[in-house]
Amino acid sequence: MSTTPSTSELPYTVVGGHGSREPARRIGVACVVLNRGGRPVRIETLAPFAECGVDEAIVVLGPEPHYEIEQLAARLPTSRFVLLSREANVGEQINIGVHEARCAQVLCLWSDMRPPAVSLRTADRIRELDAACVVPLIKNERNETVPSVHAPAFYRSLFRTIPTLPGAEGELSLYPYANTAVFDVDRFGRLGGFDPVIRNPYWQQLDFGVRAYLWGEAIRVLPSLRVQATRALPAEDTTPDAGYARFHLKNLSVRFVRDSGRLPRRQLLPFVARSGLGIAMSVREFREARRWVDEHRYRYAQDARRLTELWEVAE
Repeated sequence: MSTTPSTSELPYTVVGGHGSREPARRIGVACVVLNRGGRPVRIETLAPFAECGVDEAIVVLGPEPHYEIEQLAARLPTSRFVLLSREANVGEQINIGVHEARCAQVLCLWSDMRPPAVSLRTADRIRELDAACVVPLIKNERNETVPSVHAPAFYRSLFRTIPTLPGAEGELSLYPYANTAVFDVDRFGRLGGFDPVIRNPYWQQLDFGVRAYLWGEAIRVLPSLRVQATRALPAEDTTPDAGYARFHLKNLSVRFVRDSGRLPRRQLLPFVARSGLGIAMSVREFREARRWVDEHRYRYAQDARRLTELWEVAE
């Protein structure tokens, strides 16, 4: 057993495992478990994640005291526990979990879910889909299939997402609903992971998903990978806020011109008018986003309008 302090911007400590960064020995899939519900973590809650067939389980925990963590780590030798030094939003937690994983693929789940059985064949199907992330079929606490697949659409000038039930294997989905997905570690890194500045989980995951498509990646569905929620899934908060404004600037406001993405200056006044952030903050956010887009301009392969048009053709 080892306890390893991190050197990231969000300090954390890792308890358990062997402290090695060697590749995984078996199927190449790790499981990151995000704690939800405010209850202390228990062996009966965590054991299914360590025993579902993955090479290792990484449990991300908040800064509250966890008095039995050493005992849990001893009883779950294929698990490691990430103890955060402060509260972190969902995207930050996933970024850390993916970074800590010793596998090429990372299945991200919540502690109030029943994990799927992950076999070598399942891992092969995930890799064959060749996607930035693969989303499972999700059942709610009443065993009903959740409409977790989303398509992009513009209604007049407003961007919308349209939810549907999962269909054929390999179909596209705009974002990883409920942050539940298998992430390809290399692609996740190239995409920059989740934006930690966006705190609302809905806009954070939508930012990740749309960015993946604008940068030439895809998110695909694997219905045979089934996840069961044991409690009611939290409703998505789609209220426009500062996170929405940041998502809009980095994705919807970008125009693909010739061979790169650009955030035109003419977008400033419309953004100030609709952002609700006030003039000074709107201008500051716009300038920061414009610098960010310019830095990554050659990563863009299309813009949001083209993404929606091509999606509609594919449908």
